Amino acid sequence: MEFEEMQVIWDSQHEREMYAIDVDAMHREIKRKARKVERDISLNEIGLMVVCVFTSLELLSDPVLEQTDYHQIFGSVVMLSVAAWMLMKRLARLKMRSQFDSTLTGDLDRAIAESKAQLTLGRTFHLWFLLPAASIMLVSILAESENQSPGIILGLCFCIALALGVVHLGIRWKQVPEQRNLQALRDTLTKQG
Repeated sequence: MEFEEMQVIWDSQHEREMYAIDVDAMHREIKRKARKVERDISLNEIGLMVVCVFTSLELLSDPVLEQTDYHQIFGSVVMLSVAAWMLMKRLARLKMRSQFDSTLTGDLDRAIAESKAQLTLGRTFHLWFLLPAASIMLVSILAESENQSPGIILGLCFCIALALGVVHLGIRWKQVPEQRNLQALRDTLTKQG
C-alpha cells in the first residue's frame, strides 16, 4: 500500500482536506515489505555461507584425498572463515530483530534496520568476500605459476569485476531505492503524527 487506501476527510474547522489511512492495511503492507527485506537478506546470508562452505570443502579435497596441492588448505581456511564471519553477522542481525516491537512503527523500524544491514553488506562485499577470494587466487597462481596461462588469470580478473558489477547494480537499482522508500514511509508516518 502506498497510501491508496487513504480517505479524504474535510476539516471544517480549518476548511481544508485531510487524509485518514487504514492503519491495519498500512501495518499489513509494512509487514509484507519487512518480510521481503528479511527474506532477501536471509537468502544472501545463507547462500553465501553455503557457497563458502562448499568452496572450502572443494579446496580441501585435493590435499586430503590426493595428498597434493597443499596450498589449497589456505583457501579452505579462508572460505571457512568467511562463512563463520557471515554466520556471526546473521546471528547478530537476528538478535537485533528481536529488539523491535510488533507495532506499525516497530515493524517499519525493523525493516529499515535490516535494509541498512543489507546495504552495508553489499557496500563492503569487496572487503569481506572478494578480497579473501582474490588472496586465494593469488596463492594458487603463485603456487602453480608454471601451470597458469594468462587466459586463466584474465578470466579470474573478469569474474572479480563481474561480481563487483553485479553487487553494485543490486545496490543501485534494488537496495538503495528500497531503503529510500522505507525511510520515506517512516518520515511520512512520523510527520503525520
